[in-house]
Amino acid sequence: MSSSGAFSQEQEKQQEILTQNKENETNSDLTSKKALKTPAKKTIAIQAPVALEQQHKDDIKHYLQEGEIKPLLAGPDDFITLIKESNTANSKGVAILLADWQQTATSPKGLNYLRITLPDQGWTTISIQPPSKPENYPSQALKIIEQQEENLASISAYQLKLSAIMKTVMEKAQEYPGIFIVVVEGSHGAILTDLYQQEKNTPPNALILLSSYMFNYEANQQYASALAQTNFPVLDLYLMRDHPLALSSAKLRLSQAKKEMKAFYRQQQLTNLSSSYYPKEALLLAIKGWLTSIGW
Repeated sequence: MSSSGAFSQEQEKQQEILTQNKENETNSDLTSKKALKTPAKKTIAIQAPVALEQQHKDDIKHYLQEGEIKPLLAGPDDFITLIKESNTANSKGVAILLADWQQTATSPKGLNYLRITLPDQGWTTISIQPPSKPENYPSQALKIIEQQEENLASISAYQLKLSAIMKTVMEKAQEYPGIFIVVVEGSHGAILTDLYQQEKNTPPNALILLSSYMFNYEANQQYASALAQTNFPVLDLYLMRDHPLALSSAKLRLSQAKKEMKAFYRQQQLTNLSSSYYPKEALLLAIKGWLTSIGW
């Protein structure tokens, strides 16, 4: 190989090395620029979801007519009621409708149908947006004694709040003529019964229970005993397809009512297709028939 050929090859190698170095430098510059442009990762704060009670209030204000919504005060706390006045010439009275906790005042399980239809039967309806269920109820403590103590503390605090709400609603109900009845869902039936028995709230002329129960056997047994000793009439409704605790609690209440020979107590099971949802016409018919039987 001639010296000129060897020199030419050497030049090509050097040129390749220079080209490679330039490419490396270019890539390095691009990487550096990208690093400068890419912002440092920030810690994203995840906000807690809106409380269920607030969601219910917002939905009511959004979907219902403003004229139906009546905010009231129970001490320092405000709560929402929905009022529909009687549509008949002769008013029978006021039906106070209280949904179960974690439910809305327009509960589709049965109360909303009563809210809309009872005014055509001569009743003014006052539907209450209930407070949320106590966070620590039922207690998850390992020891039974601790469970009982925590459950008692939770329910006692909740009773104070519900008692203040019912007193305010009763004051509002006095603005309308006639008697007043209370229609209540789920666990609120037991809580109100306890308040009435302790004379912390004025008892209704009649109490109508819809699938009422508490979350353990002891509480349901106490509830059955307290209800059997009340003086006001009680219509105790539950469903064929209902919460298991509602079914077992209903048996306890019927047994205790018979034992105490409670007057004006009727228990009735309604046949439903959707679990925990009351058949509308059957519900209204059961209530109208019972109220007529006791003279209203």
